[in-house]
Amino acid sequence: MAWDANRPVPWKRLFREAAIFLVVGALAMLIFVKQPRASTFVGLFIGMLFYVGFVAVLSKFGYQRQSMREARARREAMAAAASAPIAGSKGRPAPTKRTSTGPSQRPDRSTKKRRK
Repeated sequence: MAWDANRPVPWKRLFREAAIFLVVGALAMLIFVKQPRASTFVGLFIGMLFYVGFVAVLSKFGYQRQSMREARARREAMAAAASAPIAGSKGRPAPTKRTSTGPSQRPDRSTKKRRK
């Protein structure tokens, strides 16, 4: 798709996602880095700004990431379509003597004593 200046950018969503990533990253730094420096957190903040800017440019090109709600609805629709019977399909074939229809009809040979 081409650049479209009239295409909206979901700023609120972008900053919310970036803030979540920033908080998770900061917590990870506090947990896993023995002595975190201020530059670590400045780097996380700059990374957040790069993320927002990059995704804003992508959204001007037409990229739109699915939300969790949309992904869940799509997955449920696919599951419903998969479980629905297909028109013209046959049911299960009738059992034959070569297919198992339940417990084995053969006698249990493990309880019999062997002849010597």
